[in-house]
Amino acid sequence: MRANFVGIAPQVSGHIVDLRIRDNQQVNKDDLLFVVDPRPYEIALARARAGLALTRKEVEGLRNGVSTADAGVARAMAQLNASAADVARRETDPVAADAEIARLEAQRVASEAALHRANAEFRHAEDHLARLEPLLPEKFVTEDKVDEARTRRVSAAMAAEQARTSVLAADAALNEARARKRAAVAGLAATRAQHLATEAALRQSKSERARAEDAVGQVANMNARVAAAEAALHSAELDLEYTRVRAPFSGRVVNLNISPGAFARSGADVFTLVDTGTWYVMANFRETQLRHIPAGAPVDLYVQSQPGRRFRGTVVGLGWAVLPENGTSVNGLPRVERSLDWIRLAARFPVRIKVEDPDESFRIGASAVATVHGPLRSVSR
Repeated sequence: MRANFVGIAPQVSGHIVDLRIRDNQQVNKDDLLFVVDPRPYEIALARARAGLALTRKEVEGLRNGVSTADAGVARAMAQLNASAADVARRETDPVAADAEIARLEAQRVASEAALHRANAEFRHAEDHLARLEPLLPEKFVTEDKVDEARTRRVSAAMAAEQARTSVLAADAALNEARARKRAAVAGLAATRAQHLATEAALRQSKSERARAEDAVGQVANMNARVAAAEAALHSAELDLEYTRVRAPFSGRVVNLNISPGAFARSGADVFTLVDTGTWYVMANFRETQLRHIPAGAPVDLYVQSQPGRRFRGTVVGLGWAVLPENGTSVNGLPRVERSLDWIRLAARFPVRIKVEDPDESFRIGASAVATVHGPLRSVSR
């Protein structure tokens, strides 16, 4: 009798803290068999989660740095545009000041010419009065003529004074205009300096953005780090899950020789689990009988532990190779033993027979007799 079996080994190492089974116990698929101490793997899982969170924060910080740099560039660009507009506006101030100065200079020239005329008229009126006044006692001129000359002298003096006032006002206005021009030139220079500073700030912002973009260029590596951290987290989750060993199929526990507290190593069998759902009989038939045993042929099976009971089986496969007794290769050369045997015995090949109605009492290695009902004849072994 044969059945499939597997060695049950944990995928993680550790001390067994919970043993749920006993030797020769029947278990069902997904039943919990034993538990490896989960505490180291819980710590590893927490560490993996923290590492993933930290890596994601780093990537988020890089992306936020790019956004901040973009905002800085936009702000510096807006300041540069405003500064350029201010420079353009202030560049007209000296030109306007020059025009105002030219107008005031022309006005001063006119005022100074008017002053010269008023002074000349005053001197003429004064000289005329000086000539007439000595003639009045001698009655060479009338008193009215003298009064008229005196009136003309007063009027000329007032006109000259008014002209001097106009010249002084023109000088003051011209000085103010020149001061305004100096202020306009200074303001333009300051605005241009501010514009240069704004350009430097924009270059700095662009440089910072370039550095941020370089950092973003490393996001691919950061994404790889995130993927690695996620993989580490998944591995830690699997390791923690692997601490709880479950039955891969329904079967019977055999060769269990441990107790709770034993150290189980990853990949090392703790016990064996026999798949009791499917049983086979391996019957060795002579090569001369194989032609009477087709695949799918019905089989009567008798187990020695239950001699009075017949079980049904089906041929599922015939063996195609056995180890030859001689002629095997050694170092690439055939080895042929000397023999004086005159009688050649037929070789035997294994025939796999699936038991259709297995019993709970079946054991691996138990003896059985098989009778195969072929289409032409029946053969037994």
